[in-house]
Amino acid sequence: MFQPITDNFVTDYRSVPISYKMKHFHEHQYNELLFIINGNCSLQMKTVNPSGQEETLLYKLTSGSAVIIPAQTPHMTIYLSGSQHTRGVIYFNNEELKWFENELGTEAAKRLVSNLILQIPEKKISYMKELIEKIGYERKGVDNMSLAFIRTYFHSMILFMLRCYTYKENVISKINIANRQIQDIIEYIIKNYSEDITLAGTSEFFHMSQSSLSRKFKMFTGKRFKEYLIDIRTEAAADALRNTSQSITEIASSCGFSDSNTFGDTFKRIYNMSPTEYRRCH
Repeated sequence: MFQPITDNFVTDYRSVPISYKMKHFHEHQYNELLFIINGNCSLQMKTVNPSGQEETLLYKLTSGSAVIIPAQTPHMTIYLSGSQHTRGVIYFNNEELKWFENELGTEAAKRLVSNLILQIPEKKISYMKELIEKIGYERKGVDNMSLAFIRTYFHSMILFMLRCYTYKENVISKINIANRQIQDIIEYIIKNYSEDITLAGTSEFFHMSQSSLSRKFKMFTGKRFKEYLIDIRTEAAADALRNTSQSITEIASSCGFSDSNTFGDTFKRIYNMSPTEYRRCH
């Protein structure tokens, strides 16, 4: 889990399950730097607009997205289906901003705690990933220079993010209200994948035409509605194979597949092995 480096600095690096959804909004005492190494997710953050009203901002993050979430900001992430996700997180308090303020000025330091959300250029994703991995290595306490190395790598990451921010094409915009409905549909699928979900029924439930739902869903997730639903069901089945003693037929039924043969064929196409082989390997 989290391993403190000092009272000012905490790091976390992990893979996230396919279709992982946080159960509720949460917040931290630290500022949070979130970097999506691979996979994709949606990020919701609650903030107060200039008129003093609370609003929820929604962002779609993909491989290379880098975000700084200010301390005490309620937020929640949903990792979308289709691939394994890996993300790195660095938690830091405002003490760590003094260096940037001294070097770059007050405005730059303020930018770091005002919802900085960027898309790192594809060729530089490996650079950010390498810095996170180096921080992970040094946090083990290699020697008495480890903390200095960690801060050096951290400063390099933040400086690079600030440089990217000067190019507006790297700035990720919040998603409009129309796409929030797609987010609701995703949550509906994740919650009800075991039921007889169809494009027609979902379109009717959300008061949308099938063509509109299909088009917007593909634009937001990169997958067709049925393809996404199959991914959710297959991942749930894989989890059941790893963690329960249910039979193949029981798992197929509980995960929304019409029969065990359909389940077997689908599972083998996605995982390159049968459900029985997968259970034996895990």
